[in-house]
Amino acid sequence: MSLTTIHAGLAQSTVLFMIILGVWAFLFRLRSRPLDGSWYGGAAVAEIVMVAQFALGWILYGQGLGENLPRAFVHILYGAVAVITLPTAYAYLSKLEDEDVKSVLFSIVCFFLMEVVIRARDVAIV
Repeated sequence: MSLTTIHAGLAQSTVLFMIILGVWAFLFRLRSRPLDGSWYGGAAVAEIVMVAQFALGWILYGQGLGENLPRAFVHILYGAVAVITLPTAYAYLSKLEDEDVKSVLFSIVCFFLMEVVIRARDVAIV
């Protein structure tokens, strides 16, 4: 299995993770319950997967595979946005007192990240 295949697989895993986390956060809102440790643990795992994907992308870029991408800079930019969005959202949203608003906003952030990863994949396709 090549590093490129692993990188693509991590991207697909991230998309699925973000869909699950987004729906899960929205279900917390529908039940008027605050996000719990299980959700935050899932978000931490998703962030680890995104960081691993980003690191693997840099390894591939360092091996010269970035020359094969039609818009390598945009692809890398999407990767950077994907890595920093969830921790930044947590830093801001953890200060909110209304748990319902927090659940909805985290759901929106997860769906945004899903779209960022999908867009990064589309940019990489030759």
